[in-house]
Amino acid sequence: MRRQSARLCRRPVRQRPNPGGAGSAAGFAGKGCTMSPEMTYRLILALVMGLLFTELLYWKRPRPVTAFSGKEKHRYTPYFAYWLLPGFLFLIVCFLPLMLPRGGGSSLLGLLFQTFLHLALYNSLLLLLLPLLRRFLQPQTCVVLWLLPNYLYLCMSSENFQLDRPLLILRLPAAAIRIGCWVWAAGFAVVLGWKIFSHLRFRHRILKDALAAADPSTARLWEELRQWAGYSSKRLPLLVSPAVSTPLSIGLFPSTIRVVLPQRDYTQRELDLILRHELVHIGRGDSTAKFFLTFCTALCWFNPLMWAAMKQGSEDLELSCDQEVLDGSDEEGRREYARLLLRTTGEQAGFTTCLSASAASLRRRLQRVLHPVRRFICGISAGLAAFGLVMTFGWATLAYDITGQEVFFPGDTREHWSISSIGLTDAGNCQATDPEALMDYLAGLELECLAGQYTFPRQERELSIFLSGPDGVRFLSIRDDVAQSFPLGTASYEGGNRYLVAGGVNWTYIESLLNPE
Repeated sequence: MRRQSARLCRRPVRQRPNPGGAGSAAGFAGKGCTMSPEMTYRLILALVMGLLFTELLYWKRPRPVTAFSGKEKHRYTPYFAYWLLPGFLFLIVCFLPLMLPRGGGSSLLGLLFQTFLHLALYNSLLLLLLPLLRRFLQPQTCVVLWLLPNYLYLCMSSENFQLDRPLLILRLPAAAIRIGCWVWAAGFAVVLGWKIFSHLRFRHRILKDALAAADPSTARLWEELRQWAGYSSKRLPLLVSPAVSTPLSIGLFPSTIRVVLPQRDYTQRELDLILRHELVHIGRGDSTAKFFLTFCTALCWFNPLMWAAMKQGSEDLELSCDQEVLDGSDEEGRREYARLLLRTTGEQAGFTTCLSASAASLRRRLQRVLHPVRRFICGISAGLAAFGLVMTFGWATLAYDITGQEVFFPGDTREHWSISSIGLTDAGNCQATDPEALMDYLAGLELECLAGQYTFPRQERELSIFLSGPDGVRFLSIRDDVAQSFPLGTASYEGGNRYLVAGGVNWTYIESLLNPE
């Protein structure tokens, strides 16, 4: 996966012209309704992802840990590697200085827009269906559904999954898109930066005066529960802090995890429930899951539905943890856990997991604890959601106006360019009877730059031209409704850009300027 996630940010390859066009295979509209290779790869990926996530919830059931387990195995494990999407986008940011000057701006714009759109539509649909999902499905299933967009990076990181063409294009002025990008970037930096700063400040405040738990019975119980959870050799400090009023665990990385108790007396049974609760959170990596939800909210900070989704996703993490702790408990054990929830109130800040609940979610948690109803894992729901996310990524994109002069003759006036050779479908190599008139026509074309990368299926007519200019040779291709242009012999991302020909191509006029050799 690391190899895949780095693909988009690798050094751009030297572009080579393809006489048959970038999308030589037929798309859905081709003869016999055949699919392009890219669409076939995407379908295979979607089916594989659907099957994997269908089984995920069954694989992730708690595993018994015994003295004969061999290598240390944890009873609870994370549902996902939660750093995939944030890490992939961070890698792109690191390569921005390399990509933007070499024509990678439209690809990045398309990737960001499609990510925003997918997150917004997917989380809005989940919010709409959440009452129904919570009624029939176990909270673990809801948690997986909230976290599924983490794997969208698979659709972004490979040229093999490009679509033939978008189904929906939102056209905006280039100036509006430019301003929107700056406003979004500022909002993203402020929201994510403030969340990280709040987490670090809260961590410093609660750990500043924290001490190791000194009570022998508490330390002994903690050691037993660590072995029960499969952490016999892992250092998990148990601390007592005067700055907290509710038990919690904090830390995004294994070496930074701390379990913190308030300065108050608990019975051994209450401590058992509290520490089991935190060990479930630690084993599943729920603090990192909360960071992922926060990261998605920062990406779409302008969408109020994303803030509601983050809140509901965090609540489902707590509901699923309650269920894991109480798995196999009798009615008295559930009542004791409910009393503990009622007694435990306190501040929750940063990417922490704690036993306390907000007033809004306390009622739901108490109802689940005291009146358990049989609910289903239903892995097929996660599988179908994963299939849908992969198959629909990229169907909508942005476009902005641009001139043929900017695309075909960049950086200099048209007078510094000359035509080296020309090829026309069915006519073969041609010569221009009036090269100046042909270049005037190309420079005056009204184009729309598509955000994102699309292959576009082969079309009946294609004009291929090699231009010589101050910076070397440039190849351009014009078909019925799409154009392409990129430098040859130079590392560039421009080969992935596509430009819609807004008013169509006047083939009659072009052919009048050409003579077959």
